[in-house]
Amino acid sequence: MIITVGNKKAKGICGSGLITLAAKLLETGVIDSRGKFNQALDTPRIRQTDEIWEYVLVFRENTAIDRDITITEPDLDNLIRAKGAMYSAALTLLEEIGMSITDIERIILAGGFGSYVDLQSAITIGLLPEIEPEKVIYLGNGSLLGCKINALTNALRRDVMKVVNMMTNFELASTRSYMDHYMGALFLPHTEMNYFPKVKARLEKLRK
Repeated sequence: MIITVGNKKAKGICGSGLITLAAKLLETGVIDSRGKFNQALDTPRIRQTDEIWEYVLVFRENTAIDRDITITEPDLDNLIRAKGAMYSAALTLLEEIGMSITDIERIILAGGFGSYVDLQSAITIGLLPEIEPEKVIYLGNGSLLGCKINALTNALRRDVMKVVNMMTNFELASTRSYMDHYMGALFLPHTEMNYFPKVKARLEKLRK
């Protein structure tokens, strides 16, 4: 069953929905760690169109756009590259200051995307490191909130300027370890499954 906002016919899939979809496809064995479809599955949803393998999320008769809504292997490849860049950037920054993922005390998700992304799905595909849910805070529109607060107090404005003056530029592309981490992150969730022990255990249990 496909449920949409307003219970209307589907028009497409949003970014946070794509993350959840990829996680569920991985958990059910529809795709492998490379984002490739299991062609051995007996289902009309997995098909090849113009030499590109795709999965039909919603068939034409149930959409509002008069065509099937699908996710393709190139779509999944783009998602994997994007999440790989984010995860490897975080890992590289931590290493450069002598820290590791276990040292993370809090992750703040901001913006419209950060407000709706499913945490478990984001961890399952390796977009976020595997940490305890209570360490993750959903902030919403952080830019607008910060501007409002900043406009109310001179003390906070001084704190903002202090933080700005403490900031420095860090070139990830020129850091050798970044590309190593990036290549390792081009799998779901990662080539090094020890980074995601809970995800590994859950996937193994689901595949039995």
